[in-house]
Amino acid sequence: MNTIKILEIIFGSIVILSALSVWYQREVVKSAFSFLGAMLGVAALFVLQGADFVAATHLAIYVGGVVVLLLFGIMFVHKISDEKIVSDWQYKLSGISFSTLLIVVLLSWIWRGKLITFATKKEISSTIETSTLDEIARLFLTDYIIFFELGGILLTIALLGVAVLVGKK
Repeated sequence: MNTIKILEIIFGSIVILSALSVWYQREVVKSAFSFLGAMLGVAALFVLQGADFVAATHLAIYVGGVVVLLLFGIMFVHKISDEKIVSDWQYKLSGISFSTLLIVVLLSWIWRGKLITFATKKEISSTIETSTLDEIARLFLTDYIIFFELGGILLTIALLGVAVLVGKK
């Protein structure tokens, strides 16, 4: 076993354990910190696979944006109300049902529409005329537009979740 495989197993375990911790924590602040650990582990897996741009984007969007915004919202509300913010099982069950429905719908769209082709692997090449960023932007807005749009939907859902968490009952 080489070093890359060992690191993949370590970071994969960190992601799985952090994700399970997000699920089992009753306090939302601890759950948000566990989510932070999962996102850092995913970024490390991207780096190990040679996707440096995706790892940097992942860190900027999730760790730099969503997690910090989530923690800020939780801590801001916590200071005002002096209550512990805990998650109830009814929210977890509704989240599971919504996530399952979303996954089924997206997989059926991908399967029927053949949005993903695994036959060829596109390589990004950098020349003097075009930079790697130009090529990545072209691929995002042409061949991989569905994933670009799904990322935008995911960020919108995360911001709505933050708005629900900081809202008054």
